[in-house]
Amino acid sequence: MNTISPSVRWVLIVALSTLPSTWSIRADDPPAATQPKAIPTNRAEMLSALEQLKQRTSRLPLPSPETAARLTQESGGAGALGVVNNGLMRKYYLPAELSSGGSSRQPDPAMKLDPVTATELFWIVSRVNNCHYCLGHQEVKLKAAGVTEDQLWQLDTDWQAFSPPQQAAFAFARKLTYAPHTITDADIEPLRAQFAAEQILEIAFLVGRYNSTNRWTDSLGIPQEDERSFQSALPIESLTKPSQVTIASLPPRDLITDYAQWQQAFQHAARRSSRLPLAKSGSENTELARLLSQFPVAGQQWLEQARLAQSVGVLPLQLREQVAYVAARADQAWYMQHRARQSLLKRGMSDIEIFHLAAVAMPGASPSAAHPSLSPSTVLALRFAFKLTAYPQTICDNDIAELLKVYNPNQVAELVYQIGLAAFLDRVTEAAGLGWQQESE
Repeated sequence: MNTISPSVRWVLIVALSTLPSTWSIRADDPPAATQPKAIPTNRAEMLSALEQLKQRTSRLPLPSPETAARLTQESGGAGALGVVNNGLMRKYYLPAELSSGGSSRQPDPAMKLDPVTATELFWIVSRVNNCHYCLGHQEVKLKAAGVTEDQLWQLDTDWQAFSPPQQAAFAFARKLTYAPHTITDADIEPLRAQFAAEQILEIAFLVGRYNSTNRWTDSLGIPQEDERSFQSALPIESLTKPSQVTIASLPPRDLITDYAQWQQAFQHAARRSSRLPLAKSGSENTELARLLSQFPVAGQQWLEQARLAQSVGVLPLQLREQVAYVAARADQAWYMQHRARQSLLKRGMSDIEIFHLAAVAMPGASPSAAHPSLSPSTVLALRFAFKLTAYPQTICDNDIAELLKVYNPNQVAELVYQIGLAAFLDRVTEAAGLGWQQESE
C-alpha cells in the first residue's frame, strides 16, 4: 500500500487527533470512575488511544522519580525499551521474589518461535484484552524489528497477507485469550498442520504469559511512557477500516451451578491425557511440572513463581488459594481447579463450600446465601478476581478504588499479580487439556 507525502502526513496526523469519536478519552475529560475505557474499533482510534494513555493517572501511584531511579539502578539498569512504568510498578509494590512476573531476559533454548511472530502474538492478545499499555510496547518492538506501518494495519484488519502458520497461530492466540474455557482438540488440530507439538505448547505458553502481563498493566491503569510516539501516514480509509481482532461481544462464562453436575465434570477432567508433550520428569511430580519443564529456563521460572506465590507476600494465604480457585472456575480450567481445591480442602473447607466460592464471586450474586462466613473484604476480592479473569476489558477506576478501601496498595498489587498468574496457568493447562488422575497412581 502506498503512503502519502510528508507534507500531507502532518495534516493527516492533526486530522486524526481531532476526529470526533464517542469512545475517545481526552486528558482533560477523564472517563467516569465506573466506566471502563472503550475499545478502539479501528487503527485511527487505537493510535489516538495509545497517545492519550500517556496522560492517564495510574490507579496505584507511580513511584517518585527518586525512587524510580533507585529501583532501576538496583535492578541492573534499563531494558531494551528503556525504563518502563510496568517494571517500576512491579518492583515498587511486589515482593522482590515476585517482581519479575515469571519473565526473564535469559533466552530459553527450547523456544523456537521467531521473535517477530511472538511479538505479533503479544500484540493480538493485548488488542483482544484492550490493554493499551502493552499494545504500545509491542508496536514499538515490532517497528524496531522492521515491521512496517502497513503490516501493523494488516495485523489488525486482514491476516491474509501473513503465512498459513502465522494465521493459525494468530487465530489460536485470539481464542485462547478471550475464551480459554472453550478450547478443545478441534482448536489444536489446525496448529498441528503447521507446527511441531513443542511449538504449539510454546504458543500456548506465550499467550498465557501475555494474558498475565495484560492483567497487571491494564487493571492498574499504568500510563504509557512519554517518549513513545504513535502516529501513522496511512490513508484515512485504511486507518478507519474496522479491526478484525477485537471482540464485539464476549462469550458468557456460563458456570456449572449444579454441584452433582460439577462433580461429574470434575471426575471426567481428572482422566484427561495431555494433548501437548510432557517432559519425562519435572522439578515436582505433577503434570504441570512435566508440562512446563519442556522449557528448561522459562518453564522453571514460572514453576518457581507459582511456588513463591504461595509463600511470599502480604496477602492472606487462604485468600490467594480462594482467588486461584475462583479464577480457575471462571476460566473453566479444570486442572487448576483441582490444585486450588486440594489446597482449600487441607485448610478445612468442605467441597460444597469450595464449589460455592464461584457463586459468591459472580457479578450480582448474593454472598450471604452460600457463604455467610466470608468477610465483605474477601467477597470483594473474589468478585474482582472473577471480573479481571473473565472480562479484563471491563475493569474501571472504581474497581481498584473499592479494593483500596479495605486493602493496602501492596495487597492490591499482590491480588492483581495472583490473578495474572492464574491467567497464565489456566491457559497453558487448558490448552494442553491436563488431567491429574495419573498423579495419584
